[in-house]
Amino acid sequence: MGKWLNHQRIARIMAAARAQALGIGLDDNDWKAYYRDELYTPDGAEFKLNLFPLPVMLDGLTPWSKVFRGQSELVPKDRYLDLCRHGGRFRFLRTLCAHWRPKLVICIGYRQADDFVRAFGLEQVACEERQFQPADQVRLLHAYERDGTTWILCPALAGSAGLTSDVQLSAFGKLLGASLAPSDFDSWPAAASVPGGLPASQTARLAGSASGGFPSGGYPAQRKHHPDPRDARQGRSDFVPQGV
Repeated sequence: MGKWLNHQRIARIMAAARAQALGIGLDDNDWKAYYRDELYTPDGAEFKLNLFPLPVMLDGLTPWSKVFRGQSELVPKDRYLDLCRHGGRFRFLRTLCAHWRPKLVICIGYRQADDFVRAFGLEQVACEERQFQPADQVRLLHAYERDGTTWILCPALAGSAGLTSDVQLSAFGKLLGASLAPSDFDSWPAAASVPGGLPASQTARLAGSASGGFPSGGYPAQRKHHPDPRDARQGRSDFVPQGV
């Protein structure tokens, strides 16, 4: 359940971001439709990647050394982590980000802050710390900005110090949405069905514009075909671990 709960929380963030970008009201159940119909769709507004593609715990019981027994690149686990950091994985993430130039990259979880900085080559980029207080408790956000892209390091979506409540998740989404445009959600089917591009919804209400958003970036409003960035890396192979 925890795995799916994490995706549901991301859907709540994105539903709030979309409502803010479109200038409409946010219904308590909007995240459910976003989770069902929009989250991670092929031409959607967002996609998700992990720094380290293999799950830390496959079933919560079997040790890593047993799961990947006989695969010298994966055992011990530290060897696999170093392979991602200094091999093809982090290089792939940097190439992907430089190619598509997204407006926002959300890095979830402080525990891997150093790895996020290393993965996207942000060592020489100034970090701006911002306080975020949608309710009683203050949460910290770390923001990096370069070449039209803003990276936001936020708390995990779990635990007592994370972003877990509906209020926190929706407020974080609205903060992100203040830096986005309606065209960033141009794949939403309802957006073109009514005059002005706003969705036809009984719960849609005009909302005031938000302040305090993050810098705008260079992600193209209309998605177009681009050459595969991997073509530019011929002769530099990524290690792809095989399952056992």
